[in-house]
Amino acid sequence: MSTLPVVWEWDVGDRFCVLEGLQHVRDEYQLSKGISRAQDFPKDACFHMSARHRKYVALADNLSNLGRSLVVSRKLKEFVEARKPRDVEFLRVSLFDHKQKLASDEYFIINPLRVVDCIDKDKSRYKWNNIDPEKMSSCSKMVLKPEALDPELLMFRPRHVEYYVMVHPELAKALEGEGFTGLRFTPIDEFQT
Repeated sequence: MSTLPVVWEWDVGDRFCVLEGLQHVRDEYQLSKGISRAQDFPKDACFHMSARHRKYVALADNLSNLGRSLVVSRKLKEFVEARKPRDVEFLRVSLFDHKQKLASDEYFIINPLRVVDCIDKDKSRYKWNNIDPEKMSSCSKMVLKPEALDPELLMFRPRHVEYYVMVHPELAKALEGEGFTGLRFTPIDEFQT
């Protein structure tokens, strides 16, 4: 098994709901930058199921959403939380269905706060964002600098593409072994933005 982290992604399959953007949260973009929101996270923070995906209504343990947040079930959150990941916070959210009815208030955003400068820019293939010169707009080949990776860090965000979350391979394997739904991990050598 590789010691490189993998990228946490979604598997909607043919039934799991897709969520719109996060509601009632000021400066929502901070959740994709590794900024802590635990102190001011509103109790009415919520997601609505996407009107464009009406046939997808089942609740998975890991839900796709417009903001690329890690929106997870209580069971998945507790599994990760039990491993005591450093620099990670868990923010409670509610989910509403296509009829604006509460589907669940037992979901959480997993917000990794650590941003690691780990992309080898000399060996990777990418394009810089025209608006934000510190962000990559696309990356067709991502190569990581092994010396920049902390083997004790279970979850983190890579600098220049902070909206993605990387996970220690042992945590990914443990999560896959539990059979959580809506979840998949992409190896770095197969990952493209």
